[in-house]
Parts: sequence; structure tokens; C-alpha cells
Amino acid sequence: MKYVFNGRFLSQRLTGVQRYASEILSRLDEICAGEDYEIAVPYGVSDVPQYKNIKVIRLKGAKGVLWEQTAFACYVKKHNAVSVNLCNSAPLTGRKVVTIHDIKIKVHPEFFSLAFRLWYNFLFKNLIKKSLAIITVSEFSKDEIVKYYGCPADKIHVINSAWQHYLSIPYSQDKLAEFGLKSHEYIFALGSLEPNKNLNWVFNVARNNPGEIFAVGGGINNAVFAQTFSSVPENVRLLGYLSDEEAKSLMRYSKAFVFPSFYEGFGLPPMEAMVAGAQNIIVSDIPVMHEIFGDTVFYIDAERFDYVIEDIIRSSSGAKTRDNLLASYGWDISAGKLYALLNGLGG
Repeated sequence: MKYVFNGRFLSQRLTGVQRYASEILSRLDEICAGEDYEIAVPYGVSDVPQYKNIKVIRLKGAKGVLWEQTAFACYVKKHNAVSVNLCNSAPLTGRKVVTIHDIKIKVHPEFFSLAFRLWYNFLFKNLIKKSLAIITVSEFSKDEIVKYYGCPADKIHVINSAWQHYLSIPYSQDKLAEFGLKSHEYIFALGSLEPNKNLNWVFNVARNNPGEIFAVGGGINNAVFAQTFSSVPENVRLLGYLSDEEAKSLMRYSKAFVFPSFYEGFGLPPMEAMVAGAQNIIVSDIPVMHEIFGDTVFYIDAERFDYVIEDIIRSSSGAKTRDNLLASYGWDISAGKLYALLNGLGG
């Protein structure tokens, strides 16, 4: 069976979803010799990996979602192929395998603009019904898809995110000076400023801890996310979009890394913080965080703001060793699972 991977993610800014696609495909390329695998990318995208076994096809046409629904969909149909989509979106027509990282659009519609949630609710219903298989990144997300969309559990395959990409990213204490920060004298939070990331927790806890500095990395898309944020306290510094090197450096030299999200499909940043060498990792007390991180992190109530940061840090020092946890996740492992899934469909 011929598989064509949806390469639209290569035209997008790198966040966790695009990272997932990029890393799994690079590992899959190492093991798929002899398979009929292609990746179709929008014409004009310059930063395309040099795959050994996956053939790159460049398709002219519209941009963004329209490219996906027209040029990409037509190419897949013309070649009687199956599209493999790793980033929450896929053509409405044709045979396909789709990855849905989370369904916060369904669980927390209040976080999104009306147009965005109408489109994605329609899209997800179609994809879940018509896909040959659904991939997601955690058992929690699998259960959510079953619960909210009535998808048969045996149609959903859990293929986790992982962390090995962070090993090759350099870090430097010199990066702190660019943001006016000092080693181990700030609390760091990373994530696009989406409502589900709950950065209001950071703002409110910062107000209750005026002697601490809070640094926040990430950007916001006001066209998509409907919720507005509260005013920013004086001891919070919004750093904007960060490069990988900047993010890793800020994680490593932070007093604590915090991730107070209301809702996640997996939650990659705390795992990246582990690899970066963050001493204290603090996450929200939600089911998926327990599934992924167990007793290696400290949990906070995402709706409680009266924490004393020094007390949290003292408590978080009792977290268990992280080596066994990290050994359970790997991009090679995930690529192997995807390869087995596609071979099974082909059979």
C-alpha cells in the first residue's frame, strides 16, 4: 500500500505538534527502506529534511488548510494512496490515518473562537468516522476521544511523544543575560499563551509571591483563542517566542519549571525540562500528567493561587529519579509503532 505523509507541518512554526511529526518521520525514514512512502509538502517550502527512504513530493496550489483539502487530497486520490496525517488535521476525502493529539476543542470550547471551534468540531467528527485508524499520544487522550466522539477504542492507537531531540540542542547560561535573568533566581513557564495553558495561574501566583521573578516564553494567536488574559504583574516577564536553545537554557538554569495547564494530550515541555536539567518541575494535578510523569514531578492545583513558591520547591525536592521514566519514551519506539501500524493496515 502506498502512504503519503501530510507535510503541511513543514510550513508552520515549530510547536509540540509539528515536533511530533518531524521527529517521528526522521526515525521512520531509518526503518522504512523498500516501503512506498512519500511526503507531500507545499511548493515553496524550503526547509525540508533530506530523507533517505521517504520520497519528497512538492505540490503547487493554495496555502494552509486549502492546500491540504485540495492539492494534497487530489494527489493522494490520484495515486490511490492513503494519507498519513500527524498534526490534528487531514483531508476530508480519501483514505487516511489521522493523529489527534487532544480534543480540548470539544472539552473546553470556551477557549476558542466560534469559527475555529465550528471548523474543528466538524473536522474531527469527519476524521474520526472515516479514518482507517486514529493515532493519539496518551491513554488519556484515547479515553477522551472514545468518550466525546464515540470512537471504537480498538480504532485508536497510542503513539507517544518523546524527548531525544532535546539532547542535541545546546544551552548556555549566557542566554539568561539577554532576558535580564540570573541563574536559579527565576521561575520559568513555557507554552503558547493559549487559555488551556493556564498562565493566569502564573500571573496570580506571581502576585502572591512579589519577591520572585516569573519568566514566561510563548506566543499568542488572538484570531484563534477567545479568552483574554488578566493584566500582567510587574514581576512577570513575557519573553515571546523562544528558540530551542533559549528555551533549554531557561529551563536548565531556572529555580523551577512550571506547567500549570488545565488540559493536555501529552504535555511535552515538562519532559523537555527534565532533559534540560531543570531541578524542580511543577505541573498541574490532571490525569494525563500523572499518566506520563508519575511521581517524578510535583503537582499543584491549577485553580489554587495561594501557593508560596519556596514551599513548593522544598516539597518538589522529594520527586523520584527520572531515568526510568525517560527510558520509557523514545522517538525510535514511536516510529516503530507507526511502522507496525501502517504495515498492519497494508496487510
